[in-house]
Amino acid sequence: MPMKRRITTVSFDVDGTLVTPSFADLVWLEALPQAVSDCWKISLEDAKQRLYADYDSIGQQRPEWYDLQYWVKRYRLELNPRNFVLQYKNAVTVYPEVVDVLEELSERFDLAIVSNSSRLFLDVTTEPLRSYFKHVYSTLSDLGMMKDTRAYTTVCGRIGINPHEMAHIGDSLELDYIRAKRAGLRAFYLDRKGRRHGRYFVKDLKEFAMRLG
Repeated sequence: MPMKRRITTVSFDVDGTLVTPSFADLVWLEALPQAVSDCWKISLEDAKQRLYADYDSIGQQRPEWYDLQYWVKRYRLELNPRNFVLQYKNAVTVYPEVVDVLEELSERFDLAIVSNSSRLFLDVTTEPLRSYFKHVYSTLSDLGMMKDTRAYTTVCGRIGINPHEMAHIGDSLELDYIRAKRAGLRAFYLDRKGRRHGRYFVKDLKEFAMRLG
């Protein structure tokens, strides 16, 4: 019987995995449209319509979609991106099971974050949990790439481990499961709605911790 691969590092996505989408949704879907409305002297509804259409035209496969500075420049807004997002940091909401799971796993593994979010957002969303993590990577800000197979192998190289020594979990089937698995990681898909089932599909982080063994 082949020896089971030994996991030394566990990495997590952030939005939808460690924290709810509440903060990101507030910034992108409410606060930024309001800033556009105020700057352009148009109704909030018109601002949302324009901004949402532009979000769709850029798409989630391009780095600009995640880059607040890009949108500030595109809409010629006179605001400081960091100060802007810090106004809404109280909206960051950690999922109920997260702290207990991180407490448990940090006793057995090095913990890491691998996220497509920009460093600007990560600094805010991970602040309540930062003490648990040895490594925090924004693939866009720190590596200059989307969260793809190469990003995972790059992170492993920087940490100093082989891909098979890392487990990763996130709520995107494509970005967190398929691409991480292709990179050689032990990948898990977090489906909090419980619509999918499989050995590496889990409904919360407690189940993930149990599957890690």
